Amino acid sequence: MKWVMFMKNPKRNNKIPFIALFLIHSGLLGYTFYKSKNKKQLFTLLMSNIGFAYLLEFFVLNLLKAYKYKPKIMKSNYFDNILGAILSQAIFVPFTAVFSTSLKLGWIRKFLLGGIYFSLVELFFLKLKVYKHYWWRTKYTLILIPLYFKISDWWSIFLSRKNPIIRFISLFLMIMVTEANLLFVFASARKIRFGLGKHHSWTEHFIIVPIYAISISIFSTLSLLKQNNWGSKIRILVISMVIDQIFKKRKIVKEKFKVADYYTVRILVILLYGKYRDWVYGTGNNGEEELDLINE
Repeated sequence: MKWVMFMKNPKRNNKIPFIALFLIHSGLLGYTFYKSKNKKQLFTLLMSNIGFAYLLEFFVLNLLKAYKYKPKIMKSNYFDNILGAILSQAIFVPFTAVFSTSLKLGWIRKFLLGGIYFSLVELFFLKLKVYKHYWWRTKYTLILIPLYFKISDWWSIFLSRKNPIIRFISLFLMIMVTEANLLFVFASARKIRFGLGKHHSWTEHFIIVPIYAISISIFSTLSLLKQNNWGSKIRILVISMVIDQIFKKRKIVKEKFKVADYYTVRILVILLYGKYRDWVYGTGNNGEEELDLINE
């Protein structure tokens, strides 16, 4: 009855369906971590899944404008759309994929939990008008989500086998997700904006941001691959400064940071990336072995 009243109420709160899904999927993830014996690997898998979703969203949402989210949480419609995408691609779908992988669900259950469930959610959101299709179709969701869940299974297997390529990509995705989320927070606080020309539009910003985040992430991953020490961290800091200066010189980025704030945040995330490296490869210099295997 409440949902019927919500659908008929012209002043309905668009946040409600997003909050409801947030609570449901957070519960699934909490249960998954509670039951897991290897929480570091599970976290690596989760961040990798989010990274895959972000890369797909870059093309489908940012470039190709397949759909639009309307949670009405943020004042700016553009940021509200991106926040809706973050909730979907960083919480709803990845949390459920990790839950599915942890429970070792077969194809039929994957199709039911992934394809059918998310297709029904999508149709319901369309009905509530908190989500809008442009060229996207629900049948794409029906097919792609179970496949995404299966990729999560394969990724988990290769992480367990300590596959060097999978571990390298996982570390890269973990750093990329963190950079992308951090840049979203900075942009929403009007501290940074990317673009071309004199006036930087938000459309340009969200097209360029992934390029910036990917650049930082690649160099950070390569720096940490061999070992996690202060030399690696200083190298990442220097590389970050160089990339930032290149974007500034080209007038691709406008920033409103105090110098102390910028370096504080950058140093803290670099320390976090060192932790990521240890969670993926283990402590010590195990990364040398991985590098040798890749070179072979």
